[in-house]
Amino acid sequence: MTEITLPHDWTPRFYQIPVMAYLDGGGTRAMSLWHRRAGKDSAGLNYAAKEMFRRPGVYWHLLPSQRQARKVVWNNVDRQGRRMIDQAFPEALRVRKLSDEMLIEFKNGSVWQLAGADNYDALVGANPVGVVFSEWALTNPQSWDFIRPILMENGGWA
Repeated sequence: MTEITLPHDWTPRFYQIPVMAYLDGGGTRAMSLWHRRAGKDSAGLNYAAKEMFRRPGVYWHLLPSQRQARKVVWNNVDRQGRRMIDQAFPEALRVRKLSDEMLIEFKNGSVWQLAGADNYDALVGANPVGVVFSEWALTNPQSWDFIRPILMENGGWA
């Protein structure tokens, strides 16, 4: 049996470390105002991967639209030639991957899903404990109004 450490095969950039440390220390709301190509999605994926095995639950990674989510994260390949989702979520930890729903279920019961914040009401009924919003400036702010009470109730993070 191979031991996998999370984050897997990823090292945060120097400016990502304070945000990760804040969240690791119990912070529940963080905002990163980093330039383009600064690794915002990579940092969010790798933080979520670690948290999914610390606290089993439902985790979302939201972009402004479903189409952007598929292009920017689900199908994206990093500079090492790896699919982003394969780097952050090693196959050995997965039970199944549903490409049509951009959803990965893990052996510990956690579920990670990529979605568009433009259709946040389609997520009704789920109880996420961690949510990454990517490209917030282009995101429908009502999605936060919808998700915030869920996270407040269950001690989740965004």
